[in-house]
Amino acid sequence: MSDPVVNAVVPDGPLPVLPPSTWEAKAVRDAVAAESPGAVIAIARRAHGLRQDELGALAGFSQSAISRLESGSNIAYDLRVLRTLQRLLGVPAHLLGLTDRTVPMRSGDLVAGLEGKALMALCASAVFNADSEDDAVSQLLVLRRIVNDAHNWRATGALMPAVRGMYDVIDALRRNARGEVRRRLLGTGAMYAEFYGWLHEEVGDLRNAAAWTSRAREQGKAADDGDVVAYCSVRLSQLAEADGDDDRVIGLARAAQRESGVSPVVRAMALRQEARGLARAGQEACMARFDLAQALVLEVRPPQSDEYSIGYCFTDLHVQLQRAASLVDLADHRRAIDVYTQLMPRWGSACQWEQGVHTATLAYAHAASGDVERAAELGFAALDLARATGSQLVVNELARLGPWAATPAMAELTAQLR
Repeated sequence: MSDPVVNAVVPDGPLPVLPPSTWEAKAVRDAVAAESPGAVIAIARRAHGLRQDELGALAGFSQSAISRLESGSNIAYDLRVLRTLQRLLGVPAHLLGLTDRTVPMRSGDLVAGLEGKALMALCASAVFNADSEDDAVSQLLVLRRIVNDAHNWRATGALMPAVRGMYDVIDALRRNARGEVRRRLLGTGAMYAEFYGWLHEEVGDLRNAAAWTSRAREQGKAADDGDVVAYCSVRLSQLAEADGDDDRVIGLARAAQRESGVSPVVRAMALRQEARGLARAGQEACMARFDLAQALVLEVRPPQSDEYSIGYCFTDLHVQLQRAASLVDLADHRRAIDVYTQLMPRWGSACQWEQGVHTATLAYAHAASGDVERAAELGFAALDLARATGSQLVVNELARLGPWAATPAMAELTAQLR
């Protein structure tokens, strides 16, 4: 059962060593006898007094990934994932079916390993240790989800070379495959290419972001994967938003909706993006689009598979956050503040970069409403999230506070942004 979602508190430094009696408990013996490493991880997590989201933050996974692991999904049997958690929690290796070569690990070292060498090792394992080509593709999709969950809570820089290397491995396999396996590898490679484009956008490299997103869309077309093609159109629409081209924002979002074979969740994402374009163009019709997107996403059942699928973590919260941001674009700042305030208890379930962007947008709404001191407080909170994630998107949103840069309340924030 999942823990309640609240803001994760990540301990500094290594976790303390648990007493030997922890591993002698009947619950541990039963979990080992049942060959359930996920249950052992859950026992160790609770012994450390960690919630699932806190362990996920330490390990570079989302709360949902930890929940799936503890409930016995495929991730619980990936030796490299188990090794990561075993070293972090101090679990005796043999209790997880691992050889004993434990070295205590600090959370910072863990993140660097997970985002680089460990990811490449997981990719190689998925390709070369699979029982069949179909199984290899499935494992690559599971890994794509693990990478996505990790990125939701971690910085971008160290992740980029690993994701590029993973894409190159998949692309080489695709070139030598035939038939249905080739088609599936095309679609899987497209999902990695789109993610690589997103990483470029997050560090402010819009040219490469567009190039990789366009490549992903081409591969999606070759794979006849409507969701990939439509989602890449949504992503290109978001890049057009960053470029200030509102007409292109709307056009690309509508093109995504016209794509055949699109799932309801991807259609909801396209509707949300069309609404963003309409709001930026000053059109109140955007609110009807948000209503449609929200109605669609509320009917979607979360996927049960461990494999990555586009929009697997997309919820009505993401629609509502963009609705609030669009109210700011429409200069309805008081209403935007009200919507954001109502959503705040749920912000912890959004990834950190997204929390940073919307915190900065809320800061702007307060400044535009005349409360510059509150805007400065929120601005510092957003800046902390920008530093934690390395996201240029948060910094770009904070730049909107420029008109108040000379005010006493905003002076220190302005200096730190420079």
